[in-house]
Amino acid sequence: MGILQSLQDEMKTAMKARDQARLDALRMLVSAIKYALVDAPTLDEAGVVAVLAKEAKKRRESVEAYTAAGRTELADKEKYEVALIETYLPKMMSEVEVRTKVQALLQTYDLGVMNYGEVMKIAMKEVGGKADGGVVARIVKELLNNQ
Repeated sequence: MGILQSLQDEMKTAMKARDQARLDALRMLVSAIKYALVDAPTLDEAGVVAVLAKEAKKRRESVEAYTAAGRTELADKEKYEVALIETYLPKMMSEVEVRTKVQALLQTYDLGVMNYGEVMKIAMKEVGGKADGGVVARIVKELLNNQ
């Protein structure tokens, strides 16, 4: 069963349970996936995971903005949605795992001809959707500056 199907099934369960917050969040996810399907009709599970990761990132940014503005009720709603989205995403790599992976990549490739962009391209291909791009970028910058 694909992610979209499981989201739709969970949506039905939320409707029957009259869990409006969960239902709204699930509808938003299904809508985002279906919107992506319009652009790429052959969207596979990896593409669906990418859409979910993008939606989670949007929510995390909203949490920061709402918290800074003192809107805790809206920040709590966004946190709930992030938690729900993360249940459908693959387990993310820890910062230590990302650092180990990037260090191994830097040892494999010649640093003399590699710049930040090239290292990021290789690192993001290597970690796939299993690590946050911001964490990878910070680690790559740190490691390149230390060498």
